[in-house]
Amino acid sequence: MKEIVKDIYHLGDSGCSVYLINTNSSDGLVLIDCGMSLQLIKKINKINLNPMDIRHCIITHFHIDHIGACYDLKQFNKNVKFYAHELDAIAIEEEGHNKETAAMWYGVNYKPVKLARRIKGELEILKFGDYGFQCIHTPGHTPGSISILIETEEHAKILFGQDLHGPIIPGVSDFNDYQKSLEKLLDLNADILCEGHFGIFQPASEVQRYIKKYIE
Repeated sequence: MKEIVKDIYHLGDSGCSVYLINTNSSDGLVLIDCGMSLQLIKKINKINLNPMDIRHCIITHFHIDHIGACYDLKQFNKNVKFYAHELDAIAIEEEGHNKETAAMWYGVNYKPVKLARRIKGELEILKFGDYGFQCIHTPGHTPGSISILIETEEHAKILFGQDLHGPIIPGVSDFNDYQKSLEKLLDLNADILCEGHFGIFQPASEVQRYIKKYIE
């Protein structure tokens, strides 16, 4: 468990990297994805944060390694609200999508959760505390993949770009959309990139280098 900058944490990895933002407000704690283990999320009490203070979880896309623990989290903390792009919403909210979510690859059955809000279009901003969570539609890996950009008090741009590495999955992914999305993220000029499986990249030059290596 690591504090990336003040109040923004990498909780660890459980299927994917799970990130947390403390808004220091009535909006409580915000998760970026859930991973596959509620136990990982509960460990925030080691940094004097209460998992019952988690109020929001922004889901970057519908793959099981990012949403597997959502149901358990909701059972544990009824106050949590979930958000995802409308193009990935059905697989998150309904049963019977074990192929799209890749749950069958992991030998598990995904238990759905209801979204408090479906993100639409190219950009929506979710306001929690003093943070504006820019939810940017970055399709390619899945139709409804999103990346999230926030700006800190120190004016650092932090990009949560889960699965920027891909992969491109037949029947689910779109390579052309993926390439366009990478170009879009490159143009954001983020100072820190929190990726879904390969760690945290900084400063801005390292963020650019990482994104560029997937652009063809």
